Amino acid sequence: MDMDSAEEIVIVGGGICGLPLALALHRKGLRSIILEKSETLRDTGPIGIRANGWRALDQLGVASELRHKAFTIPR
Repeated sequence: MDMDSAEEIVIVGGGICGLPLALALHRKGLRSIILEKSETLRDTGPIGIRANGWRALDQLGVASELRHKAFTIPR
């Protein structure tokens, strides 16, 4: 991909997947635009994040910020 290209990557949805994807692309020097129907970010309640999800969030450098808000569901 030509890094000087004016093309953008379109991400549909600014939720749990869209925002981290935009961050990862930005850190790789790729432009993206997020299309989100809601006018504001919202907290819709708890979500489950499995081990691979935590690894991805660790790689983005945001997991430590989220971990202090997380709780573990006993098996």
